Amino acid sequence: MLDNYEGTDDRELISRVAQKDEKAFRQIFERYQNRVFNLAYRYTGSYPDAEEITQDVFLKVYKNAVSFRYQSAFSTWLYRITINTAVNYKRKRRIAAESLDQVNEPGSKREEPAAASAQNPEEIYKRKKRQEIIQAALDSLPPNQRAAFVLAKYEGMTYDEISKVLTVSVAAVESLIYRARQGLIVKLRPLVDRGELCRKF
Repeated sequence: MLDNYEGTDDRELISRVAQKDEKAFRQIFERYQNRVFNLAYRYTGSYPDAEEITQDVFLKVYKNAVSFRYQSAFSTWLYRITINTAVNYKRKRRIAAESLDQVNEPGSKREEPAAASAQNPEEIYKRKKRQEIIQAALDSLPPNQRAAFVLAKYEGMTYDEISKVLTVSVAAVESLIYRARQGLIVKLRPLVDRGELCRKF
């Protein structure tokens, strides 16, 4: 058994995880934890929920590694698990409004909210309200639209890659993203009109 998996291919790692190799699993976790967290965070808009989803995702990876069929990239399989876990989590929990306090601007990296004492109170309030509006707009989208939009806008995936994650056709992805953008334009029109948000969806 290898002692150092740092340069090991994903498929080799997941085959070893299927054999309950904990060193291989730790390498998978270290390699992908930030990506999984960021996707969960952008989907849910909540730091603690993204943490919980991330833990759940990697638990599923460890338990279900044997089900990986090598017909797609490991990352595609992992993103599919993450999206499905996030969708189910949102459906079950119906996240309370106060969780939106921890939302960063869409596209932001994993980071804690900045200390209030270092910022102008009026700016803090405006940003908080803007973030709540943005997250509410994202939350208003149907799950598949939200997933397709997040994967395209914030993960930079191609339509073909998204189609594999969501297991739908490329044409369906195009339709999902178009409808998501149209919905966001309507919901975020007040921010755009006030010049608080660039119309780039």
